[in-house]
Amino acid sequence: MSPEAQRGSVVYDVSDWISDVMSGFKPRVVSLLYASDSKLFNVTSPSGSVRLSQDLPRGNTAYSLAVLAEYQANLSLVFLICLKMAAKVGTPTIPPPTSDYREIVVQVSENVPVGTTLIQDLGSVVGIQGDRHYDIASGNDARLFEIDHVTGNIYTIAEVDYEQGRFYRLVVRITGSENDVSVRETAVFAVVVINVDDVNEYRPVFPVPVYRRTMFGSQVSGSFVTTVRAVDQDSGRFGRLQYRPEVPTSFFVVDRNFGHVWLGNPVVMTSLSGDGVIRMGITVLAEDAGGWTDQVRVELTVRRGSTATAAKFTTDVFEFEVRGSATVGHVIGTLSVTGTESALFSLRHPSQYFSVDKHTGRVVVVRDLHTMFTAGLQVGYRPTDNHLILIIVTCAVNKLGEYISVA
Repeated sequence: MSPEAQRGSVVYDVSDWISDVMSGFKPRVVSLLYASDSKLFNVTSPSGSVRLSQDLPRGNTAYSLAVLAEYQANLSLVFLICLKMAAKVGTPTIPPPTSDYREIVVQVSENVPVGTTLIQDLGSVVGIQGDRHYDIASGNDARLFEIDHVTGNIYTIAEVDYEQGRFYRLVVRITGSENDVSVRETAVFAVVVINVDDVNEYRPVFPVPVYRRTMFGSQVSGSFVTTVRAVDQDSGRFGRLQYRPEVPTSFFVVDRNFGHVWLGNPVVMTSLSGDGVIRMGITVLAEDAGGWTDQVRVELTVRRGSTATAAKFTTDVFEFEVRGSATVGHVIGTLSVTGTESALFSLRHPSQYFSVDKHTGRVVVVRDLHTMFTAGLQVGYRPTDNHLILIIVTCAVNKLGEYISVA
């Protein structure tokens, strides 16, 4: 930093750092988080230019600053800067006060009691001795944590829930106590990463006790019967369910990941089939990663003849709401029809953002969504008699609200 720098002069610019660290993203706000002389500097947002608020005083040779760049509600970066006064020719160089950065990772299980201590004496953990003052500078927007300003103990002040947040990044500013003049202007920043461990809180639950389906005429092996789907309020690995028959059988096949049920053996209707009705059934289990299960019954009736009811969508227009930040695998909604028990959905033309589950009609995100885009999707519905009905799905996403419509 030039000793001739005056009020209004740009003494540093963090814009290069910002573009290198977060390629493709621009910060919404850049602000001065800390400065050894807070009255001397200010930061222009969002460019990140560090300017002098007044002329440089005599005597000081170095200053430490922390600049906060906020990209999104849950994403921010802290840049640590040490500005050193450029020495004139023949002038000895005086080393500046040290400004350092440390990172600590802590694991905590969700739903631990409020008041649980996560770190004791943060100063000792990062290797700092002596009296210090501790403050959480950023990363505590959810107001879940607090730090003792004297001891450096970090503890919870609200319930930590994995379903609400899987990790937190606290930036803690450590400065010298008011009585310790030698370290008063030295700031050490410790970044505490708190990873929340998932706990298996909920059991899987089927919304109905029985799935009843009717099929007509002889059926070949592999004919689709139905899809069973349980609900588990856990997220993460404990929210991912797998499906299996309660008792192994060759009559049905159950898809392990999605709960689709098919016929394992063919069903042949003959004149010897009694009253022309064949009844079959299977009990399907849904199991989470913790071993908790629920079960549902699938009852299949096969009759002679064929269905005479024409397939029809349950509504002329389907409208679903979806966030622009939805990621791959997110289910936007389900298309439904009446008049048939066996239906296959398919895309008329491929879409880079959406897909439709072949058997259930669920509209699924296949590419992470971003704000400010419009994508089109054409979907075809094909019942067992190969009758084809076409629909068009359009999606418009913006910053105010995102909707997907089927017409």
